[in-house]
Parts: sequence; structure tokens; C-alpha cells
Amino acid sequence: MIDITKLKTFVAVADLGSFSKASEMLYITQPAVTQQIKSLEKMVGAKLFQRQGGRIVLTEEGKRIYELAKALLKDYENLLEEMAKIKKDFKDSLFVGISTTLSEYKVPELLVEFHSQMPGIYIRAFVENSQQIEEGLSSGILNIGIIEREPSEKFRAIRWFYDEIIFFTHPSHPFAKEGEIEPEDLYSTELIFREVSSGTRKVVKEELERLGVIFEKLNIKIEINCGRSILRMVKCGYGCSFLSKGLLEKDLQEGNIVEVKIRGFNARRWYYIVFPDDSKMTFLANSFAKFLLSKTQENIIKDEERVNL
Repeated sequence: MIDITKLKTFVAVADLGSFSKASEMLYITQPAVTQQIKSLEKMVGAKLFQRQGGRIVLTEEGKRIYELAKALLKDYENLLEEMAKIKKDFKDSLFVGISTTLSEYKVPELLVEFHSQMPGIYIRAFVENSQQIEEGLSSGILNIGIIEREPSEKFRAIRWFYDEIIFFTHPSHPFAKEGEIEPEDLYSTELIFREVSSGTRKVVKEELERLGVIFEKLNIKIEINCGRSILRMVKCGYGCSFLSKGLLEKDLQEGNIVEVKIRGFNARRWYYIVFPDDSKMTFLANSFAKFLLSKTQENIIKDEERVNL
């Protein structure tokens, strides 16, 4: 009998070219991935993968099975959708990619609320930067993503809400007393930044360069892919940083940190709901996208942008 789980694992390995990456995306151990592939190969009676230049690629037999598996999985999703419409009850998994920033202050509560509306489902949330979420969507592992930059043209996307990135430090820092600084003043302080592939960093870098700041000359002492960690370091009295204002609101109100204006600096960005352009959205992904849009303030997103859902 065909095992849908094994087929999903097989397609994931094929798309990602790696057993370890498939393991991370599917939230199962690498030995479990290996075992599922071996079991499928035993059923087929042929090797499905081979190593080529340090990458896992499909054998000729694997290519034949891959095309059929992709079609079967798509039909399976369509079947589940129709069953859900009939029963008004749904039991399946939603694979959603969430940008690191949003995973820290806005989306967790929405995931809980969405699940309460559909208690039979299982949500697998993959928290990463925008680039890796796009890779997960391309591979077919993720059904839908929320990222902090405009996606590439191969994806369909809907603007979700507008966000502001601010510069902040601890109350005892000299900048805190000044209230507003010049862009070139940034060279004189220790900075903490998100990782190179971060959407937040990209927006800040572009805005600072627009103001004439040479980004490579900034005194960046720590890089980390977690906004909460950056906030904690600054609250402890170390350096300055740039993060989403939504993530910082509580600590700003309590006086744990201080926003410092940079003359001319205005870093804003849209968050996007994204999904693959070459395939129909799954029933769960479609439902989740509509749910997210229903939670967006009317003055942030226009009705005409809520299309094709």
C-alpha cells in the first residue's frame, strides 16, 4: 500500500537535494528520513537516489517515481479539500514558514487562534529568514509563508501589513540623552545586527546607504538571527540595534530601552503572505491566508489586494 508520508519525504529529499534539509523541514530525524526512503526503495525495487558532486540526485527510476508522486500528492490534497467541504471538519497538517521577526511578537497568537477554529489540524511552523522560507515554498515542503520582504516573481504574494524598523539603545547610552543623531554618528558605537540574509538587515542597510552611510565601516560587533536575543543584549546595557517597532513596544513603554531618531532615517517594509505560483493553494493554506487577512487593520491593506484566495 502506498504511504503518503513516505511519498512526502521522498519528494522533499528530491526537491532539497539533501536528507538533512528534508529532516529539518519535515521535523523528523535524519535516520527516520533515511528509513522511509529505504522502505520506499524496497517497495519500488530500485534505488531512487544517488550521490553526484556532493548532492543527492534522483536516479532514472527515481525521476519516474518523482513525477507520479508529485501528481499523486496534489490529488491527495484536492481529495482532502473536498472531504473537508463535505464534513466541515478537517484533519491534516499545515506547513507554514514564518519570518523570524513575526515569530517573536505577532504570529504565535494568531496560530493559536486559527487552530482553535480548526482543532482537528496539525500546524508545523518553520521559523527562518525570508530566503529560507522561499526555498521551502519552492521545494513544496511549505504550503504558505509570511516573509518580511517582497518575494521573487516566481511566487504569488499578498501584502499583509506595514511595519516600521527603529533604532534603539539602553537608557544609559549617550545616544539616549541626545534623542536624535546624525547618520555618521553610527560609526562611533557598537552595533548588534541580524544575520546577513535577514529581511530586517536588508531594509536597514538600504536605508542607511541612501543616507550616505558606508555599511561595511559600521562597528558591528555581534550578529544573531534572533530579535529577542538582540533586545535582551541591549537591555543589559550593550550597544545599539535596529528592530521592528512592534517587537519593542512593551519595553519602550516600560523604559527598558529608548528609541533614538536618526536624521532622515525612515525604514518601513511590508510583510507578505506568499505561496507557490505554479500550483493551487491547499485548502488549509487558503483558509490560513484568509484568516490572516481578516486580522489586518482596514487602513493597512486594501480590499483589492485580497485577490485569488
